[in-house]
Amino acid sequence: MGMSIPVLGAITASGPRKPGWTLFYQGANVTADISAMVLSITYTDHLGHFSDDLRIELEDRHRKWQGAWFPAQGDLLSLAIGYAGGVMLPCGEFQVDELELSGMPDVFHLRCLAAWITPSIRTPKSVGYENVALPAIAQTVASAHGLTLVSVPPALNVVYARVTQKQETDLAFLRRLANEHNYDFSIRGGKLVFYARTALEAGAPALTIRRSDLERFSFKAMAVGTYSAARVSYQHPATKALITQSATDPQVKNGSTLNLARRVENGQQAQLRAQAALHAHNMLLTTGELSGEGDPRLAAGVVTALHGFGNFDGNYLVMQSRHALSRMGGYTTSVQIRSVQQSDPGS
Repeated sequence: MGMSIPVLGAITASGPRKPGWTLFYQGANVTADISAMVLSITYTDHLGHFSDDLRIELEDRHRKWQGAWFPAQGDLLSLAIGYAGGVMLPCGEFQVDELELSGMPDVFHLRCLAAWITPSIRTPKSVGYENVALPAIAQTVASAHGLTLVSVPPALNVVYARVTQKQETDLAFLRRLANEHNYDFSIRGGKLVFYARTALEAGAPALTIRRSDLERFSFKAMAVGTYSAARVSYQHPATKALITQSATDPQVKNGSTLNLARRVENGQQAQLRAQAALHAHNMLLTTGELSGEGDPRLAAGVVTALHGFGNFDGNYLVMQSRHALSRMGGYTTSVQIRSVQQSDPGS
């Protein structure tokens, strides 16, 4: 594994664990070359369509980063972070986005965004799709940007007569379609992963977190903005038929009904829209934030079981994780989580 920056590790039964990291820059392992300069490394991992973020602070008393080592925007980096000789979290590939110099003393800042979030995928355009299912649209978008589509079952097999992308970026277009059907996506390492939220939530917990494992925690349970049912209604302009479908969530007691007017072509589409809207509102019923000793297992998309928090015990999905290494603070991990619904909203 890569050399660790000089920080204090956590004390375990076998002695201190040493935080470790490995950094490749334009394909070359630069870990040993820059280890003594690194003040901090912060990796933020997002679930879904948000771009991951990498920030590196470097001591630059000899002004190398201001001169011969000055990075070029768009240069590629890849990082792994965790414990030397132990579990490491592969953080993926990043592109240099912002450069900053501050002083005194001289500190050089690198801010990098996830690779593959290219200008072309963020450029608005207009496209029409006919007689197509959502995975086929995702495949078309993926191919246009040199990405490989990975679709996590169950597949969404509903066919649309017409879907229009009107002056939207491909990212915004996919986000809108995914959210309307309770799906989401992420772009990592040349892959566009398109998945159902409920399928991700149904995963078994990858680890258990107890109160004693944490330095800080907070939870919030909300009633405002949650619903016990959702109803989608639309009068078809050609047939004049009223299309109406509903979904219910047994976890929300005595809640109101979310009424939505959405353009749909048939009852199947209306049902999917109702389920997606209800889940989107209710999935934030209980949220929390946890922070403690660095844990490379805590990545966005992981389901974890919480114990020792009374009524807040249960399974939670990691929405965002932040892994930070610093000379002063050691290796820490903080996460934003939301409770996993025990049963999907149904009709």
